[in-house]
Amino acid sequence: MKDLKLYQRVLTQARGDNNKIYSLHEPDVKCYSKGKEHKKFEFGSKASIIVDQGTGIIMGAINFTETLHDSKTLPEALEQYTRLTGKEPENVFVDRGYKGLPVYKSSKINVPKPDKNISRSKRGNHSKRAAIEPVIGHLKTDYRLCRNYLKGILGDLMNVILSAAAMNFKRVMNLWRTGASISWQLIYIIHIFVIRYLLPKNLKPTF
Repeated sequence: MKDLKLYQRVLTQARGDNNKIYSLHEPDVKCYSKGKEHKKFEFGSKASIIVDQGTGIIMGAINFTETLHDSKTLPEALEQYTRLTGKEPENVFVDRGYKGLPVYKSSKINVPKPDKNISRSKRGNHSKRAAIEPVIGHLKTDYRLCRNYLKGILGDLMNVILSAAAMNFKRVMNLWRTGASISWQLIYIIHIFVIRYLLPKNLKPTF
């Protein structure tokens, strides 16, 4: 019966209707207008990503199934950040698409705008905000955020969280690998120093 209602809704919907059905096996898929020449529309769901400017670690990842304005996704994203970290962010740097929400609780929302008297530190923070673009690109191309193979709204949410977690794990693994490489290089240098300068020259080690 549920499938029949879905089919009837597809057959009776018009071009200008809201909440249209774009996929029979994923009826919750939405259409988003991108405004780009090469890609005017995208189908799927909207994701919000929060990245720490100091460490580059993804601190929040949440999925939205409604066609919301970017500024209306901030409260839920910041609530997730507070729930995960136990603290509220003081300053949040976003792009111009989030214009409309200057403050949320104790967090100040910083949107870039023409200002001749802007401080150097604030200008630098706005520049660092652009670093989230390659993060989103890597999530899409390397961590399967571009296409979700999980079913339903819950699958969309799981895919976003798993993609962000995988990228954070990969970052930690790279740090561990770099630290291990430095440690082995240090051990090798100490070994060479001991052999050359501390051991007696007439010593003939036998095995």
